[in-house]
Amino acid sequence: MANTNASQDRTAALRTEMQKLDADTYQDIRQSYYAVADNLKPLADLLEKADADLGPDGPLLEEHYLFLQMYDLLRKSHLGGTV
Repeated sequence: MANTNASQDRTAALRTEMQKLDADTYQDIRQSYYAVADNLKPLADLLEKADADLGPDGPLLEEHYLFLQMYDLLRKSHLGGTV
């Protein structure tokens, strides 16, 4: 329960700060967030498939793992709940 409250508090604080921004900056952040959020997981998946097509354990698989880590971090962000 405490973790949920902390998460809600963090989202609320972020929302408050985002609302202080001018409309253009807010919109730029929103568009950039969704450009990343919409494409990060598909990119990781494409790298994994490309690696499988080329052979096991190549450099594409390493990149796949890096982008999966980025995706995991993105999912921890509260920005999506505010934009």
